[in-house]
Amino acid sequence: MAVKDKQQIMAITASIFIAFILWLYVMGEKNPVLVRTIEDIPVTLYNTENIARSNLVMLPEQTFTINLTIKGRALDVFKVTKDDFKVEADMGGYLKRGDNNIPVEIRRKPQGIEVVSEGIFPYIRVKLDNLVAKAFPVNINVTGIPKQGYDNLEPVVKPSEILVVGPEEYINKVNYVEGQVDITGAFSDISNSIVVKPYDRERKQVLNVETDPRYVDVFVSIKSAKQVPIKVVTKNSLPKGKTIKSINLTEPNIYILGDSNVLNNIKQIETKPIDLQNIYQTTSIQVELNIPKGIYLKNKESSILVELSVENIIQKEIKLPISIQNQNGEYVYSPASEEVNLLIRGSESQLNQIDLNQFMAVLDVSELSEGEFALPIKIIKPEQFEIVSIEPEKIKIKINKK
Repeated sequence: MAVKDKQQIMAITASIFIAFILWLYVMGEKNPVLVRTIEDIPVTLYNTENIARSNLVMLPEQTFTINLTIKGRALDVFKVTKDDFKVEADMGGYLKRGDNNIPVEIRRKPQGIEVVSEGIFPYIRVKLDNLVAKAFPVNINVTGIPKQGYDNLEPVVKPSEILVVGPEEYINKVNYVEGQVDITGAFSDISNSIVVKPYDRERKQVLNVETDPRYVDVFVSIKSAKQVPIKVVTKNSLPKGKTIKSINLTEPNIYILGDSNVLNNIKQIETKPIDLQNIYQTTSIQVELNIPKGIYLKNKESSILVELSVENIIQKEIKLPISIQNQNGEYVYSPASEEVNLLIRGSESQLNQIDLNQFMAVLDVSELSEGEFALPIKIIKPEQFEIVSIEPEKIKIKINKK
């Protein structure tokens, strides 16, 4: 069995050898004409400056190659590679936005090789788009936190506007251009030249476009900073019969920046005066802040919303028991009346919630001896209330020895 297998192997080997000898004979003696396709031959573009002259630009991610069918003697055909060709395409003719079919020119090919056109001259397809330049304001993204007790003002950028240049398809994706400045640990001014990049609405960088210029100069002022209260300043008086119930601010405090020698002297920020004479009811007013020289605001918001809560002034009559103070234990005191009628004035909300325990009608009998006296009544009251009248203003009192 092993002998039979060995004989078969020898027969196959002999057949292959004879076939190879015959192929060498045919190629060497006959050398027949063969046809072969060479793939992915690179194409070089020339006169490309005509693209820009036509206000067009080549879209990215394009490679230009062609396949050529060649014919020649077998020995020559089998030696051909794509590097044996020099193929060019002339961009100097009429160009348009979109697909442009550009004929190729075969500048070099191997000797003895014929290119078979099959009736259609080869071409490449070049995709072009309108060359567009669009202006965008420059955004500066400030990152990091400066040294404690310091903060930054808004960056100053020059130029404040730049051009983004490129294919219209990509320019239409640009939403803004932005550069970045890091102020981590800063306690003095920062001045840098930085790169700006275009971004789309999803904050992804838009590629295949250029910015002109590529760099911008950025200055970031670093100042001492602190928070101080806002004081509302008024002038004139409310119309008769009106009073201010409360003054409320959307933000009671404000964050300010400045050189330390100026900032240390600022304890509060005042508003510009609010004229009260024509205010009859609760009102909200946008009021400018009175910013001292050398002081800066972080958010540049130089005004604040002030709500003036206005209410009526009313009068109310109350009765108070008379209290005799500084009595001498050797005497008996007999006032002509045990109480006094008091007419007071104040804001409606306060009078509606009045606490009579905060009021006293007092007769002071210190240093008085036996006899009859007409004494003035002293009223002790909260400051916010005004006395309109006291009835009676004086009380007769008899003082007798026990």
